[in-house]
Amino acid sequence: MLLDEAKHLVIINKILDIFSNIFGEDVFFADKQVAIEHMGFFKIKYRYLPLGYDIVFENDRGMFSIEIYDNEGAHNLLCRIEKFDNETTIENVKNAIQILKRILQKNDFYLYVTRGGKLYKKKDQYYKRVKDLTELMEDNDGRRKG
Repeated sequence: MLLDEAKHLVIINKILDIFSNIFGEDVFFADKQVAIEHMGFFKIKYRYLPLGYDIVFENDRGMFSIEIYDNEGAHNLLCRIEKFDNETTIENVKNAIQILKRILQKNDFYLYVTRGGKLYKKKDQYYKRVKDLTELMEDNDGRRKG
């Protein structure tokens, strides 16, 4: 086993622990894919039980993303809801997962879905068609992001 591979496996296990420590029984571990030989790629999937959302933590080339999906395939990236440092360090991952928990508990954010070639934003089971792509630059309160 290469040193780099061992380092990634340690990081993956720490991320699993962080999710478990922060969310407790609110998340269910669903899947893990590891292909470290491909630029350090790994993906961890959870189910957020209180709302039935799927959470996908994905790492590639030392950067990570967290994406939220509902049961209809509508989704959004956590970094679009609230900014955070996404360099794959334990401290950054812990911070992002704490943000994720707070965002999920509030449940006050948009998810996006494409139907019939058209983009819609979804919140509280209501859909609104996105006609002007500058709407994607707005935050969840309808204000333009700086």
